[in-house]
Amino acid sequence: MNDRPEAMIMDDVGSILTSSVLDRSGAVSRPFKVNYDEECSFCKKNRQIVLVNEEYEHPEPTFIKRMPASVAALSYDQDHFGRSVVILRDHETDLNYVLKNKLLIFMAFLEDVSAVVDAIQAVCKADRINYAIYMNLHDHLHVHLIPRYRSEGENFNKPPFFSGRSEMDADFDYRSLALKIRKNLAVEPSTLSSYVEKIINDGLPS
Repeated sequence: MNDRPEAMIMDDVGSILTSSVLDRSGAVSRPFKVNYDEECSFCKKNRQIVLVNEEYEHPEPTFIKRMPASVAALSYDQDHFGRSVVILRDHETDLNYVLKNKLLIFMAFLEDVSAVVDAIQAVCKADRINYAIYMNLHDHLHVHLIPRYRSEGENFNKPPFFSGRSEMDADFDYRSLALKIRKNLAVEPSTLSSYVEKIINDGLPS
């Protein structure tokens, strides 16, 4: 029987977590420099984000929100209503490298992913969310969030269809859906996310 006070146990857990995260965040030393690839379409799009009346905006109607560690946007492919992508605000091409060397940033990235999932669920009422990391067409780290619906019938339990659409559908109202999802995003980031947002903001290329 373990009769140690809960506070002491939590202190141990906190020390273990702190040590583990720091051990796997060696590439996050300050001053932090955000990676940028001039040939990367995601990097180029991220550079188009501007602050307008205290809210970040982007010229594409698919844009949802600039978040602490990422940028959230609707996918051009809306065969699964609400399909979105969450893109790291740092050009990294290897998830395993990020897990070993930038875990602190990845933790904030996952908080962003979770917030977008909650917002998609609130707006689209999906029965399930599929998560996918492919990095075939774009090697910049990003996560696809694919809402699934029982109305798909027998396809509900199959891998999602992906059209690979490279242009927006002229008949789909991306802007209205993106703004609805933005409205349902959690407003207050955690202390971790706020810290990561600051070091990313400070480390953006000029």
